[in-house]
Amino acid sequence: MSDLNMVLVGDTFVGRPDPDSAFATARHLLKDADIAFCNLETVVADAKYLAPHDHDHHPRTDEWMFDSYVRAGFNVMNLANNPSTWHGLDPFLRCLDVLDKAGIVRGGGGRNFAEARKPVIIERNGTKVAFVCRASVCDPITAAATEDRGGIAYYPVQTFYEPRLRVHHVPGSPPIVHTVPDRGADRAALEEDIQKARNEADVVVVSWHWGVSPTTGGTGDLMEYQTEMGHFAIDAGADMVAGHHSHVLQPIEVYKGKPILYSLGNFVHDLHYQKRPHVNFPAMLVRCRIHDGKLQGLSFVPGLYKGNGPPEFFQPSQAPDLVKDIQKLSARFGTRFEVNSDDVAVTLGAAG
Repeated sequence: MSDLNMVLVGDTFVGRPDPDSAFATARHLLKDADIAFCNLETVVADAKYLAPHDHDHHPRTDEWMFDSYVRAGFNVMNLANNPSTWHGLDPFLRCLDVLDKAGIVRGGGGRNFAEARKPVIIERNGTKVAFVCRASVCDPITAAATEDRGGIAYYPVQTFYEPRLRVHHVPGSPPIVHTVPDRGADRAALEEDIQKARNEADVVVVSWHWGVSPTTGGTGDLMEYQTEMGHFAIDAGADMVAGHHSHVLQPIEVYKGKPILYSLGNFVHDLHYQKRPHVNFPAMLVRCRIHDGKLQGLSFVPGLYKGNGPPEFFQPSQAPDLVKDIQKLSARFGTRFEVNSDDVAVTLGAAG
């Protein structure tokens, strides 16, 4: 086996007149990647596949634009997310065809439940990397795949609200939010899929669409189920967990020597193209070095997301505040970092 370079970015939805511009700032970082992953935060299907009554404003990408993803170097995509089925089943099924024709390895969505949950494997340089994909953010009725209907691999989570101790002293105090993931059949199925991937591949990545975005009241805080299920995925045999959906960065944890990236943040999001010039927040591009079939190193390139993206990426010395932001986010887990000239390495090993 030889070395393999893998790159991961977060939520990616291209819907601009010049789609190649969506990848311009990252092209130099993607060009040498053997595997390039993103969460496909859209459905790729032409308007003719929409139902006549569909006037939804949610993400959709015209098929001609999709070549820009391929030209940029992306070859693995997560479909287990809420935008995949916002426009209904027909556009989603068309999206599967478009990605298959382009040679994209896609996980988390399929023409039935068995296909949606199936671990997907990409092989490069004699090394196999498997992706097991799940979403806990979607409409569980219309989005979740079933035995005979297409959709995504949905993982259910229940929400409970606990009044604060002094709620009668301070009326209107916000409640404490508890989230409880399924601990029965869905957990057993996830464990089975991770173990299947473990048996068939050298490196196993669990991709999870989870958390709360700012549009639904999120502040970047982790939900209880994210840490519980992130740990469960590692305990079940995964080498890494890569989260998305919150549209902002969340902590990096090293648990039993394995990285959990709770949110990769935004990469490109063209829902309101050219209408969000004042939206600025930290971003990152994650690099993984795989040697002899094992994840040996993980680092990130700091970036600043402006408007609709893509982020502008920097050497750490050029953006010390962005580096500190990510370090501060991760401090609760005791994550250790080493600042290099081109990126910031996450110390793996026996931490966590």
